[in-house]
Amino acid sequence: MDTRQPRLRVFAGPNGSGKSTVIEYIRKYKANNKLVDFGYYINADDIATELKKKKGFSFKQFDFQVEATEFNQIVSDSGLLNANFNIDNLVTVYQITGNSIHCLHDKEIERLAQIIADYLRKNLLKQKKRFSFETVFSHPSKLDIMREAVLAGYKVYLYYVSTESPEINKFRVQARTVKGGHDVPVDKIVSRYYRALELLHDAAQLAYQAYFFDNSEEGGDFKMFAHFKIIAGKKAWDEINETDVPNWFKIYYSQKVSPKI
Repeated sequence: MDTRQPRLRVFAGPNGSGKSTVIEYIRKYKANNKLVDFGYYINADDIATELKKKKGFSFKQFDFQVEATEFNQIVSDSGLLNANFNIDNLVTVYQITGNSIHCLHDKEIERLAQIIADYLRKNLLKQKKRFSFETVFSHPSKLDIMREAVLAGYKVYLYYVSTESPEINKFRVQARTVKGGHDVPVDKIVSRYYRALELLHDAAQLAYQAYFFDNSEEGGDFKMFAHFKIIAGKKAWDEINETDVPNWFKIYYSQKVSPKI
């Protein structure tokens, strides 16, 4: 049994901001000569790819057995269903065989992948397992996961990356799509850009440590411009070079706190 304090790592930011690049860097980074412990890693895009290529998603890699009744219950309480797609619709698009789930309609793969990702987060949280997930922060429910984790005794780490303009994100999503990467409709890129930034401040209030990255420079490296850690109940910030702080952070974080940093 794992007796270590559970940890949750949240990699957040708008579509096309460069979350995958930051994740790749963090995976290779060593603190005190040790690699960062991601625990179980959840990415809805990866789940969708497995549903497509392998014709099913296996829960074996997460070390638990899926049950249809529990799956439906957790999903029903998740907020991911609505009047246009309710539990009755959901049960017609998937089938559980053994410890795998299969999508019966290709057009619903992306939706089912999001639902599976939410189920995994809720299940791992209930078991107090260490895990990490990537999110565009397009919905406040991701804050709920962070709140529940804090209440369950988790240390929550936030890694937030953005750019100065959704135009940058639109260009990068289009570029990766040409290379066979995951596409996102232009209108969603723009709307999610602003929704993700609106959740930045509240997400940071739930974090034990938070790292903030700007990835606006085309062809350049992303830059970590701010970091804090909770010490004695208060945020202890690393020294910040004001010239490095991007406008999006000033607007969506600094202007919402007092005293301003």
